[in-house]
Amino acid sequence: MLLRSLLLPMACFLLVTCSSPDDLWGVEQTSGIDCLADKQSPLAKGEVIAFLGDSITRGGARPSGYCRLIGEAIENRRPELDVKVVYAGVSGNRVPDLEKRLELDVLSKAPTVVFIYIGINDVWHSTRGKGTPQRQFETGLLRLIEKISASGAKIVLCTPSTIGEKFDGTNPLDEMLDEYSEITRKVAAETGVTLCDLRKSFIKHLKEKNPDNQQSGILTRDGVHLNIDGNRFVAALAAESIAEALQSDDESSASVSSLFNGNDLTGWHVDVPHLDDHPDAKPTFIVRDGMLVSLGSPQGHLITDREFKDFRLEVEYRFAGKPGNCGVLVHASGTRNLYKMFPKSIEVQMNHTHAGDFWCIVQDITVPEMIERRGPKEKWGITEGKARRILNLTDGSEKPVGEWNQMTIECLGDEIKVWVNGELVNHGNSCTVNKGKIALQAEGSEVEFRKLDLTSIDRLSD
Repeated sequence: MLLRSLLLPMACFLLVTCSSPDDLWGVEQTSGIDCLADKQSPLAKGEVIAFLGDSITRGGARPSGYCRLIGEAIENRRPELDVKVVYAGVSGNRVPDLEKRLELDVLSKAPTVVFIYIGINDVWHSTRGKGTPQRQFETGLLRLIEKISASGAKIVLCTPSTIGEKFDGTNPLDEMLDEYSEITRKVAAETGVTLCDLRKSFIKHLKEKNPDNQQSGILTRDGVHLNIDGNRFVAALAAESIAEALQSDDESSASVSSLFNGNDLTGWHVDVPHLDDHPDAKPTFIVRDGMLVSLGSPQGHLITDREFKDFRLEVEYRFAGKPGNCGVLVHASGTRNLYKMFPKSIEVQMNHTHAGDFWCIVQDITVPEMIERRGPKEKWGITEGKARRILNLTDGSEKPVGEWNQMTIECLGDEIKVWVNGELVNHGNSCTVNKGKIALQAEGSEVEFRKLDLTSIDRLSD
């Protein structure tokens, strides 16, 4: 079978009976649609599914197109959910074109899921000097995902499928298409979005169904644009992937995931201004003896690739030598927004003897007894020179230098709550941001981290 998801309930793989308009489909395609359209699917009332792409997706909006097949199956089987479909395919589009029209064509429709099928023209147009260089392709995908994630929508990212249907790798652009597909897989892995590996699925299918090594006519009418079989094929894979993206919410809500794998800095990226002009300088963040270590200098930040919302972050840390300064930044966005160093965020202070203070970094938060803990109101602010520090509630919560401290940070809606070694040290509300990336500081002192565990939550702990 061509079903690729291992995360969905086994019921998805057993539902092979169908009703109009699916009764002419094969078993594999029908069960793919079942994962999204049947009663057991993770679809919720009022879902808005946006299909973003090029001429293949534009064609997918027509009768018997892959987007339309999915939309009609949901409407026919789950009319009570009132699911809406946004068709956002434009002929000739590349990744830079999607970036330009993302807000108007997609985000303004308030999607809950965005299915991105792009890359063909980024490769194909290279034959006339109008393709997208690999680095621009990668960074463009990352920016698209960042903006869509910030809206709260789930994302499915597809590898580009085919430019020619010969199965033996002799299509002229096969090598380049494989390279861009690998970039897409890398971006999906780094950002945690759901991958729909059309390239892999197309190659497997063509090896089985194209014994004469035809240039087209199996899944496409011209080597690129889908025929009826191709639309059904993609509709099944797309439906599975959308269901997987929606299902991931339920599966991750009660699970604990580590932001650090104990081996390397996968899932993180470094922003150290000093490296701009000194690329060969020593690294600021390293992995040592199974621990993530901030060496303290050159100063900067280690930032997660993904954004997070409504979570508990459990941190175990210690100063490796002389105690000093460090911090965990939550709801981080952008880079170098303060003193050309700090991203927009709320910092949870780890500075020795001050663990649990809040520092407002181009974002703000409110706590009880604001004047006592922040100073005169007229001096409050969130930019350079303003009173950005909010004192924590306790003294003496930290352990002696060299011992491991436990810091727990809970973020839910507009609230942030912090414990140090089991003692409540801060609780703020009316935060001006409720989601973002997580960052660790390098601010002069060497700090070791042995635990960075994150759990989704729906309520704050007492």
